[in-house]
Amino acid sequence: MTFWLVIQAFVIATLISFAGSVQLGPVNFGTIQTALNKNFKAALLFGFGGSLPELLYSGLAFGSSSLLDQYSGLEVYLKYLTTAILLIFGIVLWFQKASSGNEERYQKPGKQIWLGMTFGLFNPQLYPFWLIVITNLRSYNIVVDDSLPVIVAFVIGTAAGAFLLQYLVAVVTTRKKEFLYTKLTKNYNKVLGSILMAVALIQLIINL
Repeated sequence: MTFWLVIQAFVIATLISFAGSVQLGPVNFGTIQTALNKNFKAALLFGFGGSLPELLYSGLAFGSSSLLDQYSGLEVYLKYLTTAILLIFGIVLWFQKASSGNEERYQKPGKQIWLGMTFGLFNPQLYPFWLIVITNLRSYNIVVDDSLPVIVAFVIGTAAGAFLLQYLVAVVTTRKKEFLYTKLTKNYNKVLGSILMAVALIQLIINL
């Protein structure tokens, strides 16, 4: 019985994480930019690093899911923080010089992983997202088993789902690189930066 609960927790977390990661955010744009600036392997490593913070935030959410009602206003403040971070990333991208698109020189894998982790850690919506998800799952009697194997499986599933999306983003961006260069006239950093700033402004207007 525990085995099936473990599998269930992993599959549910993977699917939810994949769907939740589709939203525009620093990690997604970072993976796209890395694929355009460098290559598929670098983008894959960046996406892997960007998925690791899911382990931290979902683990913390599991341990504090009963505190959601006590901090009902936390989500609002974190939305504003997310808006500010998106705006900062957008401004940085806007002023960052684009590469030639043929950059294949060797870089230590750890650098891309750490960079991706940094982008993921600076996503303040991860913790409240998993806090709400876990609380709702438990309210519907889904993933209610508090045994360590089930919790570990769920937490690993959150990272697996996020990485699956980043893998697809890296694959699609790399395959369409030449098309994107043509359409964006090699000013993709400014285009991505503009999109990030636009998303930040839209979120700010919605949250006001």
